[in-house]
Amino acid sequence: MNAREAQSVVKILYLIRHADAGDPSEWTGPDADRPLSGKGVKQAARLAATLLAAETQIDSIRHSPARRCAETATVLSAVLEVESAADDRLANGPNLSDLDRMFNRKGINRLALVGHEPSLSRLVAELTGTSGIAVEKGALIRIDLPNGPGAGAGAGRLVTIAPPSLLRAPKDER
Repeated sequence: MNAREAQSVVKILYLIRHADAGDPSEWTGPDADRPLSGKGVKQAARLAATLLAAETQIDSIRHSPARRCAETATVLSAVLEVESAADDRLANGPNLSDLDRMFNRKGINRLALVGHEPSLSRLVAELTGTSGIAVEKGALIRIDLPNGPGAGAGAGRLVTIAPPSLLRAPKDER
């Protein structure tokens, strides 16, 4: 593939807010160490089952270093059989140049980011020009980037918004 063909590949970005981690006011340790709740573990499993059933292909999963994001990403990674890794840029939300660098790693055309609010909503707004979309815990948003994230603000196409209430239960929960 030459440089022109590489640029013409549509980049697909999945934005995932970490699953439920309970009430932060009831957690006594550092917020970054707050784990998923039982509800959150089920949300992450439902999201993974939905992506697997849809035969979703993801090249890489990057997540905030926060424990709840790492746990969400671990469930997705195990079910989808794709590597995941912590990325400090997701602690406070990546900017467009960070996103461009993440995609420019060899072979990354379909990237999933597991992060936090309000940074995910800001990223949706910046990429698509659509503001006011809050990303629920355990939700998935897909944005297609026909010219990559380097094309700038508003160049993405919002394809999917899937709140956790729409995601299918794994076979063992039915």
